[in-house]
Amino acid sequence: MNLSVSEHLSQALAHHPARRWLVAYSGGLDSSVLLHALVICQPKATIEAVHVNHGLSPHADAWQEHCQRECQTLGVKLHTVKVEVDGDANIEERARRVRYQAMADLMQPGDYLLLAQHRQDQAETLLYRLMRGAGVKGLAAMAPERGLGGGQLLRPLLDVDRSRLLAYAQSHHLSWITDESNLDEHFDRNYLRHQVLPVLQTRWPAASQTLARSAEHCREAQQLLEDLARLDGELLDERGEALGYSICLTELARLPERRRNNWLRYWLQQRFGVVPGHQALADIHQQLLSPGGATPQARVDIAQVQLRRHGSRLYALASALQWTPQPNQSALEWLDKTRPLSLPGGDRLQLTPAATGQVGLSLDCLKQPLQVRWRQGGERCRPQGRAHSQTLKKLLQEYQAPAWLRSRVPLLYVGGELAAVGNMWVNHPFAACGADALALNWLQQAVEEPRARLQNRNF
Repeated sequence: MNLSVSEHLSQALAHHPARRWLVAYSGGLDSSVLLHALVICQPKATIEAVHVNHGLSPHADAWQEHCQRECQTLGVKLHTVKVEVDGDANIEERARRVRYQAMADLMQPGDYLLLAQHRQDQAETLLYRLMRGAGVKGLAAMAPERGLGGGQLLRPLLDVDRSRLLAYAQSHHLSWITDESNLDEHFDRNYLRHQVLPVLQTRWPAASQTLARSAEHCREAQQLLEDLARLDGELLDERGEALGYSICLTELARLPERRRNNWLRYWLQQRFGVVPGHQALADIHQQLLSPGGATPQARVDIAQVQLRRHGSRLYALASALQWTPQPNQSALEWLDKTRPLSLPGGDRLQLTPAATGQVGLSLDCLKQPLQVRWRQGGERCRPQGRAHSQTLKKLLQEYQAPAWLRSRVPLLYVGGELAAVGNMWVNHPFAACGADALALNWLQQAVEEPRARLQNRNF
């Protein structure tokens, strides 16, 4: 059955109860058709348009004025957002990222943002990613739906041919703009659109439809890979950690390499929005997963994530949460001991009553000045219950503190003497037990606690 564009759109949106429909409205043919058809098929809905002015064309302000006139005619509220796109290299991709961020900032729970990408756009995306050596996930091309900001993004026209959109625009006498940059074949997508796809369609008239179908097959295959990753993840004992997450290396090593790679891609994408490439995966295997183990300093950086190994676990840590004190880091005075003390890097220290049988700081410590410092080298300590003191460096190794946290451990000084090392131990002269003691809690920054099972997300 050959549905009209309005009928197709009505069916595509039937199972999406939106609080508000937002339309990404450039003023071009595709988004003009989408906005007009939405007003027809959803006459009682709250419909608003979003126009992002990149300022890249001398006509950008005129296009914004055109969008304002058209929205006024349709009775649709228009949000206009002016953004800046810096530099010349890969400007197409940067403009896309800035545009999506601007639209995400407007999204609220219950909102749906509609984009007008169609079948030819999907075919171009598949070809573009194929030329970049993408895997199954990339060849799935554009997702029909995914989360964006506080709401959801929908592409309801992905299986609609552009010729139908043109016919709709002509039959309804719509007015639209033409972006001259869409004719510039220096941009890869424009080259595919004007040079490659027409040649393919000369030989295979249904090339766009066939390529879009291949993208859908890849999407289904990717969903199966994510299903497998979630099953494998149930064996890996994922834990929320200070600064990130960790998994069991022993269980990860039991998986065949292809499934390890599949899990790592899935895990880092879900937790940090990062997809490791071929070289990054090779670095992880060589530096962190090799049978001989890794040095405490070994790490692999992927975008804003650090991967490190400690003991029998592999850690993925948010780089933005990392903090290392400077050699001359200033000490902090803890004046109000009834309140948590904020530390550089986002950590906090807090004093609470010790639990029954718990070794903590003597209550007498509250009568003296408290100061927090960080390691400078040469510190010695005698944990409660030991006969002799040892260097702090050796004790931290013995307590198996991760290498990336050792310099960050706050040292509590009472009356100028080292009394406690984070929440690890209390120095013997300052120790007490139970009701006569205070527990020192080192509250480190943490990302979101892992759910019982990682959930599927469409990207």
